[in-house]
Amino acid sequence: MLKCTRTVITIGMAFLFAGSLFLYGCSSSPDEQQLKALQTLKDETAQLEKEVKEKEVKKSDLEKNIAEKNAKIKKCAEDQAIVKQRLAK
Repeated sequence: MLKCTRTVITIGMAFLFAGSLFLYGCSSSPDEQQLKALQTLKDETAQLEKEVKEKEVKKSDLEKNIAEKNAKIKKCAEDQAIVKQRLAK
């Protein structure tokens, strides 16, 4: 019984110590440096999102170009097949 209570007390003390460390690290509001870092990250995020949108537009344009070129290639292949068929007659 004595060993069990000592274990409980030891575990309780460990939790109290860990809890006090956790509470010591917490504050009610961020300091100036943290606010500045947060604003920097927000600005960087906005810039990166803008770049992503620009890249998506560019990708869309390139995909449209590819589709047009593929359509031309298909048309040329069809025309070539027709010419070969007519020359074979």
